[in-house]
Amino acid sequence: MINRLYETNIISKKDLASLTPLKKDYDNKFGNFLVDNNYLTKKDLKTFSKENQDFLFGLFNEWLIKHSKIPNAIIWRGNASKENPNGIPFTYNLWGQDKKRELSTNFWNTLMDISQGLNEVPECTVNLSDDGTVYSTDLKPHDAWIYYITYIAHSIRVEIDRLVHWSILRYNNNQLGFLLDSNTFFEYFGSEDVYSIIRWDKSLFSHGAVTMGDPTRIYDFIDNGKLIGMTRWGTIGRFLGWCRDKLVHFNGENNPEDYQKYWQYEGYPPVERIINGTKLPDTETEHYTAGCFGTTGLLRTILRTINIPVLLEERCSHAMPHFAYDTTHEFYLSHGDDPYNSLYKHSTPQFIPLELIIDRNKFEEWFNKDLSNETICNNVGRHAIELAVEYIPNQLLKIYCDDISNGRSPEEGRIYNEIFRDHISESELKLFGFWERLKNKTESLGGCEYIQNI
Repeated sequence: MINRLYETNIISKKDLASLTPLKKDYDNKFGNFLVDNNYLTKKDLKTFSKENQDFLFGLFNEWLIKHSKIPNAIIWRGNASKENPNGIPFTYNLWGQDKKRELSTNFWNTLMDISQGLNEVPECTVNLSDDGTVYSTDLKPHDAWIYYITYIAHSIRVEIDRLVHWSILRYNNNQLGFLLDSNTFFEYFGSEDVYSIIRWDKSLFSHGAVTMGDPTRIYDFIDNGKLIGMTRWGTIGRFLGWCRDKLVHFNGENNPEDYQKYWQYEGYPPVERIINGTKLPDTETEHYTAGCFGTTGLLRTILRTINIPVLLEERCSHAMPHFAYDTTHEFYLSHGDDPYNSLYKHSTPQFIPLELIIDRNKFEEWFNKDLSNETICNNVGRHAIELAVEYIPNQLLKIYCDDISNGRSPEEGRIYNEIFRDHISESELKLFGFWERLKNKTESLGGCEYIQNI
């Protein structure tokens, strides 16, 4: 591309020499790099993109051919028929030239920071279940296509522009599919000719309770917030920290009325409105989330913009994020609500967000589907409770002091029956020395008279 800029007289021979090979830091966008260093103006970038579409398409297609796993994972599902009501999956290689060129144009505009003009939320209709809850947020085919190719273009741009320190070229086919297959964005229903974002379904891909926004603006949010680390592991920890500090569980149900009330949208909450915050009447701006399904969907959408695949696991009518980027280790939360669990959110001192993560062995121990339903349900959110036993946050101390002032024994008290009973047995708490540690920490801070005032 740099040679083409020289051939079309957009940059000088001297500039060409300084740009060959292009030396650009990670996370410094290519378009900004050219403009900030006075190689080009924004107008030049737009002109170049418009007047060199054939050349740019050739470069884009050449890159995809060289990295064949990527086009094989780019799958658009549609073109329904009576014989195939849920649509046919078409990999990029089977797309027509017009669709390929549209993706190429979107990629180059994204690379050169030319706005795609996406709304913060697509127009939608809401598909209700028999009980009146929202089963899916449904997009028209044209809107679904535009959002889809914009996300795919952005994903490739993050790779080529070196905006993160990891590479999708090292992902296996499943991991690439989690990022690039259209059914991880929405499910196509040919009978209605709509693309549905599905909160959860036992047989279909579950997307979580959010609606996508513009991937560039979402990327800018995590980039400007210094939430992108050197590793995927560290980046997940940074964003979980943001969730701890900012997210508030909404006090509503999975219905259009409550979604409209909190996010001014009848479909699942728009990601951009969650990260920017919304207001209820007579309240301050808050970053509301639609519970564990909303938070898992939020993690899926936001981390997708930096090429970290996240899945949704469902147990006991609750959602859990599944971080599926590592071929040898997979990671989870024990509940999508764990980051803002009141005990964790107000932990004093706060423990690092990555301590909320459990590995696959622990996940299987707690949530294997062969276990009884009661056991599985009791383990939802267990890890956040375990951390409270480890760190004894001030919130626990206040409840403990309330038990003491009301003469309740450990077995009778609120601290056991309201917090630990369903997750950790009283005998286990004794084994951990919990009650003695609780008493010692209370005394070390000046006793219950002090605790009640912090």
